[in-house]
Amino acid sequence: MPVKGKPDMERSVEIGYGIMDDARNQGYGTEAVGALINWAFTFASVEQIHAECLVTNLPSISVLEKIGMCKTKEADDRIKWILKRTSVNEA
Repeated sequence: MPVKGKPDMERSVEIGYGIMDDARNQGYGTEAVGALINWAFTFASVEQIHAECLVTNLPSISVLEKIGMCKTKEADDRIKWILKRTSVNEA
């Protein structure tokens, strides 16, 4: 589960993840992605986190919704998501 590079000019990073088939539907994805986001936000240089998934990837959509990410764009076969530091601090 990586952060894909350093923060950009908008102080944004993208996350990516995958869960093995036999570990799905047990909450591991939600827990791991949540921990990754919490870790990323410990850096003052990160103000927002992006992710994307296929529109058909219902388990990933569920994970991203559970951790509080918001859809920003749906085009072709992908959904783009964002979570801003201010959204986390308000929750």
